[in-house]
Amino acid sequence: RGGGDISGDLKSHEDGELSAGGVGPSGPGADGGGGGTSSAGGADKIAGMDRALVKQVGILASSQLMLNLGFSQMVPVMPMFAAQMGGNLGATGVGLILSAPSAATLLLNVPLGRLCDVVGRKPLMWCGTALTAVGTTLTGFVGSIGPLIACRLLVGAGSASSMTGASAYISDISDRAPEHRAKIMGVHQAIVGSVWVVGPAVGGYLAETYGYRNSFLIAGVCATICSLGYTQLPETLQKRHAGKDGGAFTTATEALAPSDASGAHNSNTTHKDGRSAFRKHLKAWMSDVRTILASRNQQALIALACELPIRFSCFTTAVAIHASNVAGAGPKELGMLFTALALSQGVGMPIGSWLADRTSGAKKWMIVPGGLISSASFATLAFATSQEQLLAAMALQGFCGGFYRPAIGAFTAEVTPPNMRGQAMSLQRQAGSTLSLMGPITMGLIADMTSCPTAICIGSAMMMVCHASYAILATGDEANSDTKKD
Repeated sequence: RGGGDISGDLKSHEDGELSAGGVGPSGPGADGGGGGTSSAGGADKIAGMDRALVKQVGILASSQLMLNLGFSQMVPVMPMFAAQMGGNLGATGVGLILSAPSAATLLLNVPLGRLCDVVGRKPLMWCGTALTAVGTTLTGFVGSIGPLIACRLLVGAGSASSMTGASAYISDISDRAPEHRAKIMGVHQAIVGSVWVVGPAVGGYLAETYGYRNSFLIAGVCATICSLGYTQLPETLQKRHAGKDGGAFTTATEALAPSDASGAHNSNTTHKDGRSAFRKHLKAWMSDVRTILASRNQQALIALACELPIRFSCFTTAVAIHASNVAGAGPKELGMLFTALALSQGVGMPIGSWLADRTSGAKKWMIVPGGLISSASFATLAFATSQEQLLAAMALQGFCGGFYRPAIGAFTAEVTPPNMRGQAMSLQRQAGSTLSLMGPITMGLIADMTSCPTAICIGSAMMMVCHASYAILATGDEANSDTKKD
């Protein structure tokens, strides 16, 4: 769930969104200079990047590979499982179940963003993924809609934590080789998302053969493995405030360590210090949020962050039911649609990664046309009457998404100061979570009141508005110019 993620909400998670991030084979090799320290003759560098950086990307990608392996095989199962558990509630009931994780993320995104910039990325990553594993596993044992929604809320809480940490983490490590930022993100997303080529199709087959509930147990095991992998990563957050002796803190953990070696504070002093620290963090958070929201580039990224939740909400309700009605699609057929999406993303992503590293600023010429074509092609699902036509529409969306998403990740890292990334990205996720909470229910209601094709076309129009907003708001300013903060 590091970039644009379709698993983020099943999370549904970039990250991802989630995170599936993107799908496909790796792009061109990272050539040229990079971050880190090299020995004579470049023995400690691999393709221009230091070995420590390569190792971190490898651990992060392999951990998220397991996470996405579990969630990718569960994606085609979830709409059908929700329809089964929702009883007579129709598309609205499906939307209610699918939107439950977003209720938790909506409440937790902002405080977790602040926490990410204070205590670090790593604790949120492994703790959140462990919580996701518990919630997903328990989902496989529920027998009614009430406990099911409770389990989905637990999944949402874990996803909010892990996505907050992971998205900031990949931006942090890309700072060590900024000239290869898009390639690092593209290759990472390609490795992580490669399982989406086969996961949905295999998951649909296993669900039809062995039952829906086994899919959740598989996803729980994979999330557990991901959590264990995260524990092997070093912390990347550098504290921006100086220490008591004037020296800078090395990491957020050191920054939060007690400065009084004697430990002689009494309870009253400790209580007073606690209230003072809370007020200090609240004031700092409000200042950071004002700075972030004042940036046109951050406004543009928030608008763009709304596109994926709209797409996912519409797909898991209106598109899934429409495909079942016109093509008799079950979990296996829905899985093939995601496989078509993943394969085509694999074609577009290397091209997009290569071009994004050669384009500065907002990269509108990549992001805006690709996003608009992808959104328009989503509307063609409403007019599909066979599995072949559904596959073609998904493939076109996938190629366009693979082309422009590496550019979004690179631009986000360029215009967001490292010490504010957790909070900035949490605001993007907050907007996405709001739509993820309301989207499935709203799309379900529209489909029940009108028709599934109407709901699909409305979703497509909303996605186009997101990309048009980015085109208007993004300024193309370089290197954090409008959010830079001392």
